[in-house]
Amino acid sequence: MSRMNNLSVVGCGPGVERLITREAEEAIASADVLVGSGRLLDSLRGFGCFPRGAKVVELPVTGMADAVLGVLDEIASSGGNARVALVVSGDPGFYSLSRKVTRAFGRERVRALPGVSSLQVLACRLGRSWVGTASATLHGRELPDLNDLAQKLNASDALVLLLGSGDDAVAQMKAMAEDPFLGSAWAAVGWDLGLPKEQVYEAATLRELTRCPYVGRLALLWLERSEDD
Repeated sequence: MSRMNNLSVVGCGPGVERLITREAEEAIASADVLVGSGRLLDSLRGFGCFPRGAKVVELPVTGMADAVLGVLDEIASSGGNARVALVVSGDPGFYSLSRKVTRAFGRERVRALPGVSSLQVLACRLGRSWVGTASATLHGRELPDLNDLAQKLNASDALVLLLGSGDDAVAQMKAMAEDPFLGSAWAAVGWDLGLPKEQVYEAATLRELTRCPYVGRLALLWLERSEDD
């Protein structure tokens, strides 16, 4: 990796202006180069902090996690002193590109700025604390062994799962509902949390929740053990 002297990973929350921190706005406004997904960059263009003179680099939709290091390395090679802001949705500490970037360039060279995570939003919508919750991501991944997920839930106050997109998320919930332990868990799902089309649904069991007809873009699933278990 080329030396990167001024790189910030900026958590932008759900991608709406009312849920972005002032620190994040300042990092975006002062950037010479702005890097991120097309969806997030399009959202930021409507923000007052969007830097008019900055170079904007859009990451590919497919293989974004693999492409980001190459993109940043190329930027560093062409001018290591440029102020680079890698904008990410949610919080850099919750299943984010930040982890990969920090490992590659070194923690001392990467400044991570927190944002509102989907976990925080869903916990608030449900009136619950996320302290003591276990978490996992299924976004862009194969469904793991259901026994492993059941053990995670059994050992924690709750299990929060970042699901795939759209119909993939529905298929993942239905597959998990086939497991007797997971299927009987109290469940809630938040679609497009923090965005105008946000929807949150709750049910006494995951099996019941899978009958919910709504499908959004991204989903976060919250499971709690049944009191009968």
